Amino acid sequence: MIPFYATITTLNLIYNGILEVGVQYLANALQHNTTLTSLNLTYNRIGDIEAKYLADALQHNTTLTSLNLGLNQIADVGAQYLADALQRNTTLTTLDLSENKIGDVGAKYLGNALQHNITLTTLDLFGNKIRDAGVQYLAVALQHNTTLTSLQLGLNQIGEIGAQYLADALQRNTILTTLDLYQKEIGDVGVQYLADALKCNTALTTLNLKYNQIGEVGAQYLADALQHNTTLIALYLYRNKIGDVGAQYLADALKRNRVLTTLNLELNGIGDVGAQYLAGALKRNTILTTLDLSYNDIGDVGMQYLADALRRNTTLTTLYLSYNDIGDVEVQHLADALQYNTTLTTLDLYGNQIGKIGAQYLADALQQNIKLTTLNLERNKIGAVGAQSLSDALQHNTILTTLNLYNNVIPDVGAQYFADALQRNKTLTTLNLTGNAIGDVGAQYLADALQYNTNFCNGMVKSDQTIQPEKTNRFELTEHGRLLTSDHPSKTRYLLCWGIKSKKYTTIQQAKLGNEFDKQNISKDRYQFISGDMFDATTIPQADAYIMKNIIHD
Repeated sequence: MIPFYATITTLNLIYNGILEVGVQYLANALQHNTTLTSLNLTYNRIGDIEAKYLADALQHNTTLTSLNLGLNQIADVGAQYLADALQRNTTLTTLDLSENKIGDVGAKYLGNALQHNITLTTLDLFGNKIRDAGVQYLAVALQHNTTLTSLQLGLNQIGEIGAQYLADALQRNTILTTLDLYQKEIGDVGVQYLADALKCNTALTTLNLKYNQIGEVGAQYLADALQHNTTLIALYLYRNKIGDVGAQYLADALKRNRVLTTLNLELNGIGDVGAQYLAGALKRNTILTTLDLSYNDIGDVGMQYLADALRRNTTLTTLYLSYNDIGDVEVQHLADALQYNTTLTTLDLYGNQIGKIGAQYLADALQQNIKLTTLNLERNKIGAVGAQSLSDALQHNTILTTLNLYNNVIPDVGAQYFADALQRNKTLTTLNLTGNAIGDVGAQYLADALQYNTNFCNGMVKSDQTIQPEKTNRFELTEHGRLLTSDHPSKTRYLLCWGIKSKKYTTIQQAKLGNEFDKQNISKDRYQFISGDMFDATTIPQADAYIMKNIIHD
């Protein structure tokens, strides 16, 4: 039916169970359609036969630029069909084949295609079955291809030999800007090859080496490369084994490097000593804007060093310190620094041990700081007293736009404090109070506040839930608030919240699939059936407006 819609440019058919016949219909349409530019067929049941239909269509279609076939069942034969199409197609720029079943043979076909294709800029092969032999074919292609700028090879089976093949290609390639090697097997030897390539490569801007068993030796190789490289702006080293010694090597590199803006060192066993080295680098570096030190072991001493660096640093805008066992003592150092820092806009303290005293320190800082716009305190221990301190600060702060207090043991009285602040604060647009102990009373306070605050438009307690006071009456606001803040909302509460707009539903029997809400908890399988969403939890007892929004349609 696509040819009859002369204006449609994007078609999203994710998770629809489309089989051979359905793909054949779509492929036939693509051969005639002249407007569609993006087709997303992620998570269907597309195998090699279906891939052939699409490949045949690509040889005739002259408008499609993006094709997403991720999370399907395409193997080497299907990759061959698509590769043949790429040698003839002159419009496709993005091909997503992530999480299929493509192995070394399929990689060979795709590599050959890349040597002839002159339009593809992004190829995603994340999560396939490509090993070192398959990478060799792709690496050879990179030495000849003149258009590909992004290659995702994460979660394949690439080891140090495969890394060597890619490194050889990087020394000759002048086009590729993003390389994703999220693996488990590259190690220090493989990183040495890549680091040597980085010393002479002049194109790569983003390198993802997450989860690769890189130790302090590998960190030294990368650090040496960073002192020579002039193009890499983002380096991701999440979940390696760099430690304090590796942090020292990288810190020394940061003192000299003039291009790197993003460094991810999340989950690397970095402690106070490593933090000291990095802090020393931050005092001298004038380029780095984002530093992620989440899930490390930085304590009181390390936090003092980082805080002292923040007083002097004039470029860092985003700092992640999630899950570092930061308590009230440690956060005091950061809070003191925030009163002097003039560049940091985002501070993430998710999953620490900050209580009411630490909240007071941060509140004092917010009354002085003139730059911070986002503060994430999710999963701490703020409580009612801490909520009062932060809400008092909001009545004076004119900069902060996002405050995340998810799961902080905040009761109704805490909601009242924030409600009072919202009546005066004119800059905060997002306040997340999900997962606290706020009930109907607290929701009433917040709903009343929204009648006066016209700037606050992004979710009272859920960051993806929008409530716009100017478009709803007080009764609707109250019901929205009560639904979103109640741990165990009644069936009637759901209906009041989502039935108000349509006026269709007044009893649970009138709601589509309403019988599913007869249970206190909705099972995982049943929820997936009625909403199409995936959840990790076994049951979903807590209020989630998204459930009813998907089930009861206006």
